[in-house]
Amino acid sequence: MNYRNGRKSFGRGGRGGRGGSGGGGGRGRHGGRGGGGGRGGGGGRGGFRGRGGRGGPRQRDLRDASISGNKRERIAIESGDLVFIDQFMLANPQFLNALKINIDADPAVKDNLIKDYGGCVVSVEPGMYRIERDPFAFTIVVHPDGQHIEFEGLTDQVDQSLGRVYVDTRCVAMIDRELLDDSELLSKYQQLWANGEEKACRDLLRDNGGAVRYGFQRFGDELGIYMIPDESVICLWPGEQARPEAAAGAADGEAA
Repeated sequence: MNYRNGRKSFGRGGRGGRGGSGGGGGRGRHGGRGGGGGRGGGGGRGGFRGRGGRGGPRQRDLRDASISGNKRERIAIESGDLVFIDQFMLANPQFLNALKINIDADPAVKDNLIKDYGGCVVSVEPGMYRIERDPFAFTIVVHPDGQHIEFEGLTDQVDQSLGRVYVDTRCVAMIDRELLDDSELLSKYQQLWANGEEKACRDLLRDNGGAVRYGFQRFGDELGIYMIPDESVICLWPGEQARPEAAAGAADGEAA
């Protein structure tokens, strides 16, 4: 099924009618969420330069919420395959059934399946990764934890497009592809989602080495995914050049 052509069949509008199958809780494979960390990045897209004194209370709130998420969120990657996908897809019965059917399929088949449902798989070095989201520069940068990143001019170094992720429910999940083989975890996630417990869904992913971050627009994003050559540094931003004033339509804070 083509994700973009089939949105009406499993988009946000149908959420109330989904019934999750039962299931056990998350297994906490990575010992809970990672610790804190320093602030990374900031500022405008062309060179991550700060926009300084233009902000009122709303801009400060957005910046503070983003900084909090940057300190908190980590992604633990063991398989070397990082998945970006809309948070709802992990509860989508059609997607979960397709995963079940292809549980023993070749990895390339699973990658195409994820792509069909609006996601993308990126090959990276195994390890722990940090996420730096800037709601004013409209950028998300994923990089190895502990690696010093020069954010000045970072986006100019990108010359490899890896695909796109379509975000219809405001939040993009970032997980190790191995989690998609964990039927117990996905069943629990689906059950929580059907009960309207979206925060519990996000916490379940975080407790199992994943992360969840907001996109930039209330009514959906199409984020291009790029990589800096010879480095495990991944950049996401909207497919079209975002205007600074569009920050008024960005998410109010970080995914709780």
